Amino acid sequence: MRTVLWKSYVNEGLERCVFERTADGHRIAGTVLLMSDGVPHEIRYTVLTDPQWRTHTVGAHVQGATRDRRLALNSDGEGNWKVSNSPLINLFGAIDIDLPWTPATNTIAIQRLELDVGESAQTTTVRIDFPGHDIARTTQHYMRIAPNKYRYESANVGTVLTVSSEGLILEYPDCWSSVASMRQAR
Repeated sequence: MRTVLWKSYVNEGLERCVFERTADGHRIAGTVLLMSDGVPHEIRYTVLTDPQWRTHTVGAHVQGATRDRRLALNSDGEGNWKVSNSPLINLFGAIDIDLPWTPATNTIAIQRLELDVGESAQTTTVRIDFPGHDIARTTQHYMRIAPNKYRYESANVGTVLTVSSEGLILEYPDCWSSVASMRQAR
């Protein structure tokens, strides 16, 4: 199990995130404290993946001064998504999840893609916006440019991510940086 503390430069906040291996794959759970339009928000989220880092379950709970919203999505890991057992046809083909309030979901794609230096790949994601819960299908591109660096591009972002040997985000320029990270025995 690995715990990371990130600092947000965009929304003046912090996140504590736990990455752990489970019997069925991986579990990522975080608590994010952020400002949005001058209002403090708390976001608690959990992402479950299979051993190949394909997302199967996403849950988020956003609390603000006047909002308290929850969302849960499920996937078969092959690009078929549901909410409350209703298929979400517009998300078909998306394997990864993008939660823009955390850098943790970049780690999922980095681990799943297993790129060697010089290789690149495109992935289709389900993006859940903050502070609302608008859901959209988006595309992201990763290129591994060094053992610990990835060129990352999406519709509105182009940057170089610095990662640990485990693929955890250490630096997401102008957005997030790792303040602390520690391995814990279970």
